[in-house]
Amino acid sequence: MSNPQAAENLLAVIRGLPAADRHWLLAQLEHDAELSAADLAQLATDGGSFADLADEPDLYCLSDGEPVLAG
Repeated sequence: MSNPQAAENLLAVIRGLPAADRHWLLAQLEHDAELSAADLAQLATDGGSFADLADEPDLYCLSDGEPVLAG
């Protein structure tokens, strides 16, 4: 999440809503939650979820190990 304070403020506002309004909002969010795997991956990437992996060394490559044959 790029702005945790904004998210906390939004959550406080949502929690302050009457129960009926919170239920309506949840239904709307569930309806909108039908994202594709590509959409979810893009959201995670844009949000920085995988940013720490940029500093990780490459441990494996295609030439590691032995080939696996189907059969």
